[in-house]
Amino acid sequence: MDSDSKYVDIYSEGTIILPLFEATESQWNRYGRAFAYLLGLMYMFLGVNIIADVFMAAIEVITSKTKKIKIATSNQNGDGGGGGGGASEENTAPHFEELEVKIWNDTVSNLTLMALGSSAPEILLSIIEIIGNGFEPGELGPGTIVGSASFNLLVITAICIVCIPDGESRRIKEINVFACTSFFAVFAYIWLYLVIEVISPNVIEIWESIVTFLFFPLIVLLAFAADKNFWRKQMEMDGDWNQMQDIDFSEAVDISRRRTLSKLSRISKQTSTPGDEPDAIEMQDMFAKQKSGSEEDVRHIIEMGKKQLKDPKEAADIATAEMLRRTHHSRAWYRVIAGRANKGGSKVPFYNKPKVKDAMLMGMKVFVAAATDEEDGADDGGKPNDRNVDMTVSRVEFSAAAYSCMENEGTIKLGVVRTGNLKCKTSVNYETSDGTATAGEDYVSKSGVIEFEEGEYVKSVEIEIIDDDVWEETETFFVRLFNPSRGTEMDKICVTQVSIINDDEPGILQFQKPSYLYKESAGIAELVIERNDGCDGRITVRFKTKDITATAGKDYEAKDEEVEFAHGEITKTIHIPLMDDDVFNEDKIFEVMLSDPTAGATLGKSKCTIVTILNDDDYQTLITRVANLTSVNLDKLVIGKESWKQQFTEALSVNGGELEEAETMDFVLHFLTFGWKVLFACVPPAHIAGGWLCFTVALMAIAVVTAVIGDMATVLGLLLGIKDSVTAITFVALGTSLPDTFASKVAAINEDTADAAIGNITGSNSVNVFLGLGVPWIIATIYKTLNYESLDKRSKFIITDKSMPFAIALYSIAAIITLLLLTWRRYSTPAGKAELGGNVRIKYISASVCVSLWMIYIVCASLYAYNIIKF
Repeated sequence: MDSDSKYVDIYSEGTIILPLFEATESQWNRYGRAFAYLLGLMYMFLGVNIIADVFMAAIEVITSKTKKIKIATSNQNGDGGGGGGGASEENTAPHFEELEVKIWNDTVSNLTLMALGSSAPEILLSIIEIIGNGFEPGELGPGTIVGSASFNLLVITAICIVCIPDGESRRIKEINVFACTSFFAVFAYIWLYLVIEVISPNVIEIWESIVTFLFFPLIVLLAFAADKNFWRKQMEMDGDWNQMQDIDFSEAVDISRRRTLSKLSRISKQTSTPGDEPDAIEMQDMFAKQKSGSEEDVRHIIEMGKKQLKDPKEAADIATAEMLRRTHHSRAWYRVIAGRANKGGSKVPFYNKPKVKDAMLMGMKVFVAAATDEEDGADDGGKPNDRNVDMTVSRVEFSAAAYSCMENEGTIKLGVVRTGNLKCKTSVNYETSDGTATAGEDYVSKSGVIEFEEGEYVKSVEIEIIDDDVWEETETFFVRLFNPSRGTEMDKICVTQVSIINDDEPGILQFQKPSYLYKESAGIAELVIERNDGCDGRITVRFKTKDITATAGKDYEAKDEEVEFAHGEITKTIHIPLMDDDVFNEDKIFEVMLSDPTAGATLGKSKCTIVTILNDDDYQTLITRVANLTSVNLDKLVIGKESWKQQFTEALSVNGGELEEAETMDFVLHFLTFGWKVLFACVPPAHIAGGWLCFTVALMAIAVVTAVIGDMATVLGLLLGIKDSVTAITFVALGTSLPDTFASKVAAINEDTADAAIGNITGSNSVNVFLGLGVPWIIATIYKTLNYESLDKRSKFIITDKSMPFAIALYSIAAIITLLLLTWRRYSTPAGKAELGGNVRIKYISASVCVSLWMIYIVCASLYAYNIIKF
């Protein structure tokens, strides 16, 4: 019996809660017990990650709160005036535009609540360990903080670098903030080394603990200053803009985007703009401009529904995916969404798949645009809102959505224009990609960076065209703009199409599409005639309408006319008036035929096209159905529930209730996490009391689960003969960091910038030290000072882990190398001038460097802890 008691004492030393069944466990086989504790530790990691997601949902609700502000704008159009002298007076009166902006600054929320949310287990583990040890230092808490920091910066960065699809890259947008947090991500650990090893070796004094904690508000203030460009000369702005410099108008745009998501289910009328010719590039700006859909958009989506989409549900999934991709999300959002997928919950449509092809996304545009109709043109007769609120931002785009050139011209110049703020330097990357034309055979592939100097607003990109003696059809390739520098955003046309035309033929004439669909209320049907495979000389062709089920003079106006193409001209648009009546009719059809081409031109396969005149009621039913399905998709992605009923329903459901789409792994994950999900569904919903009640209860729950994790890790280490410092940097650090890994990967793939993926890692790593060590050190040093005399040895807070300084020094060196690598990637043309993605070979080399540094850190820190290596 005595030996049993000794056995228990050895393998439960330093624990707070465990073992629960001390006498029983003492009879277990040592390694069998270790295996049981390993499984238990993994299960507890599942639990702490689930409650951490609840905690993050509360943080997302808290930090997404908004307020409304009014901006005075002059009434330059004078549309509000009456007659006589009153009109003149009203024309000069200020008008106010109301904007909804976030209360929380993104940088502040990332470094405070969101950093606490992602690092809560590590921070609480350090606090609980010190209090549980009688205010004496332990090895598990500090070791977990340093080990987690190394995994986050090295491994997560490596994963984010390589997970970007080939041919794409991600660049940090808020580089000033990243530079600030990167400095502190290294300085925090250098300071830690100085405190433990140099200033007062192995002893933490009160002033050191207080200073350590005070670095936390300091980094928040400095990062906020960097976010607001306080260290740079403020841009000069006229009029009322001088009063608005502290407002982040991009946040107002993002809020407007999120409000758009909730409006889809209320679409009842599609405002149209006849004659608004569609192009795929408009997708790039559909949220920022909040522009209403055009008639052509509507026609195209119905055609897409018939030819490419299987059903309205598929259309709704694609619309949902595109809306989410075009909306900025916080790191908390990605953390919760990734967590849902990893516990068998509802998944974001296409969130982990490559982006949808532009051609299909163009078809989805109508549903996204339709949701914004209610906010557009309320005060200006339906005209799109101007973008004067964005004059603090530069916008870059191509000067045209499509270019064409003859094959023998040798080169083609593509214009790139900048609007908005011209009082700063800016840059944007560009690259070519194949369409039907092939790089190396039809044109010379090219990529690079376009740099605008202050005041410069026009640049050009010159692409070399390869001329050969082989006759070919007209071929196309694409050039895209991406990775704008900070303070710059992409405008409407960020992708342009270049057509290479055979220069020896008059061309083949045909309709662009074999069929068109228009609402009868559209007023005009616009049909495009293309001139392919040559554009030499002046040619003409006739077109003529012909009844099928539609009647000329009743449903549309008959036409029999000639169209002329000038030399080099490749498209012409013809207009056929449509007649609207108030009588419900079936859909009507008529035909338009081409004939009599001149000057050697010939007719192609699509020499006739069918025009369908749709009844408005049937047409709107299709739009509303897809919009409602999209709204259902978006409701499933809301972060934080409003009632306990919703929380328990989600906890009990596999894949958000969509069993027919659930995979085997969804059922397995649901089974493993079921108990935790039901337990934590008891936490107050995030939307009660503004999220603060959920925040408080979830934090307490994390503390309890973390205490158990600390005990399990300690017992496991004792059973296997592993030191706490090694257990901390391996088992515990990995278990607490894996959820952030999944969240960063999802953010890297789906966001257009690298900020949500790796931009928050450096800030979180520094906050871990300032809060995770600063707070428990303050508690312990004050306790000891108040309870023991100054000469008493017990009044000193003595660090007993001799391997800690070495581990800190190792991490600091690895962190500096990694940050230098990211800096090189940002400014290196071979790497694509971006932190993530880029050249395939270089991105894998970069990731290998990061992972190698982490492995060196783990191996060397472990060997040093066992005195196998010494310095």
